[in-house]
Amino acid sequence: MRDIRRVAVLGAGTMGAQIAALIAERGLECDLLDLSVEAVDAAKQKLLTMRPRVLDDHSALERIRAGSFDADLERLEDADWVVEAIVERAQPKLELWERVAGIVRADAILSTNTSGIPVFQIVRALPPELRERFLGTHFFNPPRYLRLLEVIPTDDTDRSAVAEIGSFAEEVLGKGVVTAHDVPGFITNRIGCYYFLAAMRAADEFGLTPDEADAISGPLMARSNSATFRTIDLVGVDILLDICDNTSAAVASEEEKSAFQPPEYLRDMREKGWLGNKSGRGFYERKKIDGRSRILVLNTEEMRYHEFQQDTRGLLSDLQDMEDSGERLQALVGMDNAAGGFARRALSQLMAFSAAKVGEVADDIISIDRAMRWGFNWELGPFETWDALGVADTFNRMRSDGMALPGWVASIAEHDGSFYRREGDVLLQATPSGEYVCVPD
Repeated sequence: MRDIRRVAVLGAGTMGAQIAALIAERGLECDLLDLSVEAVDAAKQKLLTMRPRVLDDHSALERIRAGSFDADLERLEDADWVVEAIVERAQPKLELWERVAGIVRADAILSTNTSGIPVFQIVRALPPELRERFLGTHFFNPPRYLRLLEVIPTDDTDRSAVAEIGSFAEEVLGKGVVTAHDVPGFITNRIGCYYFLAAMRAADEFGLTPDEADAISGPLMARSNSATFRTIDLVGVDILLDICDNTSAAVASEEEKSAFQPPEYLRDMREKGWLGNKSGRGFYERKKIDGRSRILVLNTEEMRYHEFQQDTRGLLSDLQDMEDSGERLQALVGMDNAAGGFARRALSQLMAFSAAKVGEVADDIISIDRAMRWGFNWELGPFETWDALGVADTFNRMRSDGMALPGWVASIAEHDGSFYRREGDVLLQATPSGEYVCVPD
């Protein structure tokens, strides 16, 4: 297995520059190329002021060598790993890889950083002898803080390339690596986008404002502090809409196409430029009122901002003292009010969809759980959540609600089983074939 000692990043946008910074701060030399050297120099300076902080050691910037696509592509001959991170559109990626194909070494690892473009669409730009070293690498923003790296091989990718980039990402970059299938949205965007849409619909169904829904769908539901609507503000309303539209266009099932149709207020927000944190206004807005900085929340029915609601927080105060996440979840979904109804609806949709996608987006349930935990800073993945709630009781409730569930899940529920179980020191995971196999390290 070849050591990765020098990296070249193509594209000095938000993701490309941060990937280069992550690599340089680990002590490796990195070429960062874009349309012009001036654009790269500007991106390097921006790294110094980004929040959250991208670099602890500013001298790491000295290990990032600026260059341009027109003048400096020959540097790629020295790279052990070439990662392209330009605009998230297939055609520009194809055109750049066609230029790069005659320069890169045959033993280098080649990857495209993409959040959902099928990798097989891009690899066709390369000659057959390079395709076995090409794969997708999906870093999450900000790459310094979010642990997940989705690695997406194509049918042509040699397993040694997957192993090499996986070992490097884990040992040098400190990543949690999950291998995803080359399908629309991979694991995290396919399941994550579905979940966020389901949560938004559940909020509308139970009459909850974004801040009320976030008070429920954060740590109380074993999710991150940014919960649902704050996470969308972080990701960007426009990015979420692009994922929704691209996924809806790519999947075959009419039911799934419909599930990825976003609420109309998201499109209204994009038209108004209310894109989230990057535009200063999304579902939340920070504003000076009477000389004090206040955070306002969007009323999606009236499309105007107002003060936070307090009623939901009061109803949930007893749950916040429960340290055990399973105990919190069970208490929350058992509440006979809007908060409990919202949690049941959102989690049921997430768990059912995740179960249906085993084998399509990933080989096993641990890959889905790890991807969702590491990519979104969740405490529990979908199947871990199901175990915490109790598979049999939850399955019966979901079935009584008319939800379609796979037969292998029904078998687990009928035997009062779980998705994970321990035998001695070994952790086992359930499979759709009805067996339990070891969870890989």
